[in-house]
Amino acid sequence: MSVPTEKPVEDPTQELFHTALDMAQAAKAGNVSGWLAARYQSGRLEDVAFLLSQMLGVLIENGAVSRGVHPADVWRELRDRGVDDFG
Repeated sequence: MSVPTEKPVEDPTQELFHTALDMAQAAKAGNVSGWLAARYQSGRLEDVAFLLSQMLGVLIENGAVSRGVHPADVWRELRDRGVDDFG
């Protein structure tokens, strides 16, 4: 998990973005306590969840485009393969 910034983030969108990044980094590392700490750092859990969903969608579609695959095909492929083959 990244080190929290020393100064408070003024822009609420930036705050959500930093929270989402901290949660994603902790989750990828398998750091459940770090993920929980990042999750509760913001009182706007629904907003963070929506932003994480947006970020995941962008990453999935950008990955598809960089591989030369239509994004709709990648969404279908991910659904067909399931969670066991994700990542």
